[in-house]
Amino acid sequence: MDIAVCGNPTLDEFIQKGRVRISPGGSALFVSGAATYLGARVGIIGNVGEDYPSSVLSWLKHHGLNLRLLKTTKGPSTRFRIGYFHGSRRLWLLQSGQPVESTWRAGRVDGLHLGPVFNEVSESLARSLRKKCRFMSLDIQGLVRKVDRLGEVQVLRRNLGTVLRLCDLVKASIEEAKFQTSSRDLRHVADRFLAMGPKYAIMTLGAKGSLLGIRDNRKLFIPAFPDGRIKDPTGAGDVYAGAWLSSYLWTKDPVWAASVGSAFGSLASERTGLSKFRISRRELFRRTSWVYNHVGSL
Repeated sequence: MDIAVCGNPTLDEFIQKGRVRISPGGSALFVSGAATYLGARVGIIGNVGEDYPSSVLSWLKHHGLNLRLLKTTKGPSTRFRIGYFHGSRRLWLLQSGQPVESTWRAGRVDGLHLGPVFNEVSESLARSLRKKCRFMSLDIQGLVRKVDRLGEVQVLRRNLGTVLRLCDLVKASIEEAKFQTSSRDLRHVADRFLAMGPKYAIMTLGAKGSLLGIRDNRKLFIPAFPDGRIKDPTGAGDVYAGAWLSSYLWTKDPVWAASVGSAFGSLASERTGLSKFRISRRELFRRTSWVYNHVGSL
């Protein structure tokens, strides 16, 4: 393996015009799918339940993912219900999955991404996995979630210093980042994350683009590709993270990697489910070039 992704794949129920559509999801699936598309050899460390579709597992294997460390546990998979209302997303936890317990003993990888969705990746596991990789990235979303009495997911403020000290890259949505740092200034938000240890910090801004903070004091605005054909933005940030990690490990250029991530995220938003990875390579790198040529400083 070149890259390992740690987190539980999910089953997501989408509310659309009074109907429910079920689709595979989760950071682990979207990150690993994007990195695999770009040529990395990727494995998933996590759990699925007995209800997880065998057709999805077969698809992942067929496309080259290593599922040796993906366990099928007794009981149901992690499951969310997702609704988009007036342009904003609401998320309910229907079933939390089992905590991830890695049995990975031998070998090292170039990159490892921590992509929890609901507290399934512990700090002790993160410390153990840090010893297995040269570069570690983290999406904080699954570490800062709680549910209210109706099961709706809310953001929780949490001290992330211990786990961030293990990481080379931290990624968060701008809402999560502002909530964790108690700041609304984008540059200050990036500086707060970088001060905890990572070399790079990415804050996604939805359809507007993203902010890339680098420890050398650069703060860069990475635009989104200007295409309004958004069908399903679910997983776009995870696709961005997987594309960034794969591209960075290959080129060591964080700005080019962010451009690939932004372009891939825009293409993924035009599709649903696993079709997010049925995209044109030519179109991906056409969009990447456009994004790269429009990167600006903050």
